[in-house]
Amino acid sequence: NSHTTRTLEPASARWSHLSSLPTADHLKMQIFITASLTLVAPQTPALTRATVTMKSPLRAALVMAEKSRALPFMDRPPLLDGSMVGDYGFDPLNLATTDLNLGSATEKERSLAFVLRDYREAELRHGRLAMLAALAWPVQELVNPVLARALREPDFLSELGGKSPSVLNGGLGLGPIPFVIAAFAVLIAGVDIYSLKLKGEVGENWLPGDFGFDPLNILGGASLEAKRDMQEKEINNGRLAMVAITAFVIEEFVTKTSIVALNPLFFKPIFEYAGFQTFMNGAFGIASGRTD
Repeated sequence: NSHTTRTLEPASARWSHLSSLPTADHLKMQIFITASLTLVAPQTPALTRATVTMKSPLRAALVMAEKSRALPFMDRPPLLDGSMVGDYGFDPLNLATTDLNLGSATEKERSLAFVLRDYREAELRHGRLAMLAALAWPVQELVNPVLARALREPDFLSELGGKSPSVLNGGLGLGPIPFVIAAFAVLIAGVDIYSLKLKGEVGENWLPGDFGFDPLNILGGASLEAKRDMQEKEINNGRLAMVAITAFVIEEFVTKTSIVALNPLFFKPIFEYAGFQTFMNGAFGIASGRTD
């Protein structure tokens, strides 16, 4: 994946402007002070990233004067200042300031910088899983009947009307499916354990989503700009995949029809369309001089 190089600028530098972020109470006070100043000095020009230094402890509050790129009619959330790749200022529920990590039960004043990094880590991992799922979902609906006939094994998807097994579709207890789910659970648990170990070893330089996995050396020798571009593509594709796999599940549950059957334009070979067959028959008939 595109987050697997450690030749990027040190994470401690990239996240250093967040390490001094205030707690929730302080943040509210800073926002109140900023709003008050704008009321008494309306002639002050609109704040931009160029006019506020990243080192300032009031940076998070002052960012509120900017508009979100994702939702231009809303203010940019204070923590999302555009320094992270794929940051478009989208957090309408302000979840980035809500610490859901289990460690927060004992560490009440955990830095908002680490809270934000935890969310980015979760987003990347869910996005990667979603990309695999969005690919596997239609592929298994296409390939399973063929493999079942070739191997003379039961076609479990036929019992579900060609739909993929899921919580809503059912079928999770058919054949070897429970064992496959268990294997994936063990694999994900292993990734979790490795992630925690890596965090402890790297410390402040930990980069969310970086597991040192780049077997094809895609980012080898790439510039910092190229690496950030690849990282942004990965996270945007992951977000799209999360939406896609959710749509797959809902579509199949509501329509009781497989994704492959619902979207033949994407999954039906062109040579199976009657129009294409007629065109090819006519073209080859002329070329061969046939008159029948």
